[in-house]
Amino acid sequence: MSESRFETLCSRLTLPVVQAPMFLISGPEMVIAAANAGILGSFPTQNARTSEQLKDWLDTIKAGCQNKPWAANLIVHPTFQRRDADLELLLEYQPDLIVTALGSPTHIIEQAHAAGSLVFADVISPSFARKAVDAGADGLVLVCSGAGGHTGPLSPFAFVDSVREFWDGPLILGGGIATGRGIRAVQALGADLAYLGTRFLASRESMAADGYKQMVIDSGV
Repeated sequence: MSESRFETLCSRLTLPVVQAPMFLISGPEMVIAAANAGILGSFPTQNARTSEQLKDWLDTIKAGCQNKPWAANLIVHPTFQRRDADLELLLEYQPDLIVTALGSPTHIIEQAHAAGSLVFADVISPSFARKAVDAGADGLVLVCSGAGGHTGPLSPFAFVDSVREFWDGPLILGGGIATGRGIRAVQALGADLAYLGTRFLASRESMAADGYKQMVIDSGV
């Protein structure tokens, strides 16, 4: 069932791309712009500095995406004090995809499914991938060497092959992907969608400071 829902989600995209959820970078404007450009926009809930602000952001995203798919990234470790409050809001606003980070997705899966959201787990190693699969995640985000945020140490070649030994479900792959060639390579490796982050850092919709954006531009990335 979850795979068919994921296939439906992919069919609504123009490109097999996820605008990666970047800390202090991705906000409502970026999610909406991504959705309207035909890719899956996403953001970390903690980028909204309070739950009240998160509700305002979700109102904006829901209206701006106009029924196009979007995603949210949620820290599920119990030390994240807003975990339950942020989850409650996501269940209300029903993103197409919730990506969990820094912990097991176990406790949110049933609720997310009831709200109509798929749950993917952000993982950095085959052992964490196996735990997420055993927990019932609908899919995996493989965070490889070259990715931002909670970066994993593994080459995408090794990581995808290792995970495909025990999981034939949906995969999103991140790590140094910034071009059409990279997106096509993700598919050739056997993953479904590509995570792109840096490519959007200097966009008008980015929440990065102007000096940061200029640094990215000057670097030639």
